[in-house]
Amino acid sequence: MVPSPESQKMPYSTLDDFEPLSTIGCGSYGTCKKIRRKKDGKIYAWKEMDYGSMTESEKQMLVSEVNLLRELRHKHIVRYYDRIIDRSNTTIYIIMEFCDGGDLATLISKCRKDGIYMEEQFVWKMLIQMTLALQECHRRKNGKAVLHRDLKPANIFLDIDKNVKLGDFGLARVLHHETSFAKTYVGTPYYMSPELVNNMSYNEKSDIWSMGCMLYELCSLHPPFTASNQSELNKKICMGEFNRIPIRYSSDLNEVIAKLLRVEVHRRPGIEGILRDPRIQRQQQLLERHLSSSRESESSKSSEDIGVREKRIDAKEKELESREKEITRKEIELEEKLKKLDQLMKEYKRKGSCIDVNSAGDAVADLSIDNPVSSCLSKGKKDPDTPKKKVSFDMYGKENLRQRDQRVSELLSKYSEPETYDSLYTQELVKRHELKDRLFKAKLKALEIRGLDYDIRPKSKNLLHFR
Repeated sequence: MVPSPESQKMPYSTLDDFEPLSTIGCGSYGTCKKIRRKKDGKIYAWKEMDYGSMTESEKQMLVSEVNLLRELRHKHIVRYYDRIIDRSNTTIYIIMEFCDGGDLATLISKCRKDGIYMEEQFVWKMLIQMTLALQECHRRKNGKAVLHRDLKPANIFLDIDKNVKLGDFGLARVLHHETSFAKTYVGTPYYMSPELVNNMSYNEKSDIWSMGCMLYELCSLHPPFTASNQSELNKKICMGEFNRIPIRYSSDLNEVIAKLLRVEVHRRPGIEGILRDPRIQRQQQLLERHLSSSRESESSKSSEDIGVREKRIDAKEKELESREKEITRKEIELEEKLKKLDQLMKEYKRKGSCIDVNSAGDAVADLSIDNPVSSCLSKGKKDPDTPKKKVSFDMYGKENLRQRDQRVSELLSKYSEPETYDSLYTQELVKRHELKDRLFKAKLKALEIRGLDYDIRPKSKNLLHFR
């Protein structure tokens, strides 16, 4: 819906301020379109009319409608907002309230097509709200009565809550006194009063007749008077004979509609007479009670919705707090790890290429007999670059010792032959090897006791095998 009638009037609107969205309908007096105001996205409707091709009387009718719409302020009358005149194209745009509930003509056509009847409470609601809208027109404070003169279902618009919005005052006429009578033949044939058909003077009770015809059509889904030509239709209207509304509707509603369709003008009630009817008053009280309960339920529902939203917000806040605590905890852990890493890096830089025994990987000896040097790797965590199988390049490792013993045995067997060397030399050689072995074993024992590992590398392969 568009803003309430209390909203401020648009100051100096231009065509560039609006964006046409769709065409609502077309008539003999122009085209009605749904539009959007660009600055805030609010929805309105405008009626665009080419006054360049109008006669002087039509122009006067247009001016009268604009002036009437500007003065009328009622919750059941379509709200007027502004007008834009495009003189270059001789077109006037009347900006009005957009009624997104459609109109009664569309609603009746849909019910007729679907084969369903409207609820009686809805018909009572239409009767009461149309009467209140006509009261604003017929009993104005300035003493000028406004006759609509073209009441029909297509001119009764509905808002989103199916409330009446009386519109299209293009044929309206101002009477300067309530006893005045108009004499112009206008209106839609099916809803014309007998005095209009007979080309007689008429007053605001002609609008009452048209309203009775619309209420009858709401119940029966067709007008009370139909005919194949205008002459027959005029006769039926003047006789005022019609069938009862469907039996599904109450006798109270049938009697009220019949009262509005009385041919004699003096017997037909005016606005005040309708509102004083006990049946109307009872239904009006029920309608007001229903509307108040609906407002209360909406307010309670909105308060419940607010409570639910508040709970969701609280739960979200708690979740965010827990996440924040978890992030803080992880940040502290990361800071501690960074501190440890900094300490290790400082220690590494301080020691150069050597790493502490307790914080490095497996130890590998790189020692010499004459000049032992401390190893760059010691016992602890395994170095990631170390291969899975440990390979020793130490000459006196277990594998190399076995190979050396085998070679020594081969040499002894070879050199023990009398043809090659004498037995004295062979014995001396064996003693030297045994002495070396004993020294090596003693050295290994000492290293195991001290927890060190030396890499004993001979300076030459022939050191022990000299001739």
